[in-house]
Amino acid sequence: MFTESGSSAGDSDDIGFVDQGSRVGFQGNQSFGEFTGFGLIELGVDASEQNADAGVRLGYVGVSGNFGILSVGSQWSAWDTYVGGSDTNFVSEGNWQNGTGRNGNTVKYAGRIGQLSVEADAVIVGKGDADPITGDAANSGLLDEMQLALGYTAGGITVNAALIERDGGTNGYQGGGSLYGARISYDAGPVTLSFAVAQDDAQFGDNTEETTGIKLRASYVTGANSFLAVVTTADNEAAANQPLGVAVGYQHDLSQRSRVALELSSVDPDIAGLDSSIEGGVMYRHDW
Repeated sequence: MFTESGSSAGDSDDIGFVDQGSRVGFQGNQSFGEFTGFGLIELGVDASEQNADAGVRLGYVGVSGNFGILSVGSQWSAWDTYVGGSDTNFVSEGNWQNGTGRNGNTVKYAGRIGQLSVEADAVIVGKGDADPITGDAANSGLLDEMQLALGYTAGGITVNAALIERDGGTNGYQGGGSLYGARISYDAGPVTLSFAVAQDDAQFGDNTEETTGIKLRASYVTGANSFLAVVTTADNEAAANQPLGVAVGYQHDLSQRSRVALELSSVDPDIAGLDSSIEGGVMYRHDW
């Protein structure tokens, strides 16, 4: 993998090795009559850092049955599943939304209510623990964040919506405030199109900082080959900037469990003194 970024001081562009997707994981399940217990642990490995320690990306246990799925631990958030949806390793989503992809200390429920799919997360950091973004004390009660997501599919059209409510205060969890968004997608066989919008009302103390983001995604699948294009943009009120991200990718399925992917992306941060960056790479993945 490589990365190339312009220098604000007028120096030559830098090209270096990066690793933003390597990981190793283990999972298992066991049936107990009408219920199934399951667990997973996934470690992230950065091959570009010498003596880098593997960090836990995902790690949870749970049980599933006719009632749905109940799990506890570090896991993908309801927001990411229904609205966020990280598509590339490199584009950083153009900073189009500030919802978390993964959360630790999470109790999750996923199931159905009639024709609606539903998912709810309770993120429990604990009073006095450091905020994962600011490093400040959370200054909150036991429950730091609640997420609720709903989805409905009819024909080839899927409509999803999600809400995040964070505990506020002077050092509120990830700034406190609310984050809400929606995504509509259309699946026409080999072609899938989607449009997503998100609004983040972070409350740092007495101030409210709003960020509105938009994401467009298109994919085309033919046989073992997949093509992807993603465009993201945001209007950041606090920073007075509008970052833009563009990414294209190609994936070839070598087998049901093995695949290789090529990606190229560019992010323009729209911040004084910072140039746009270009990143790309090759990824091979095999699932056991």
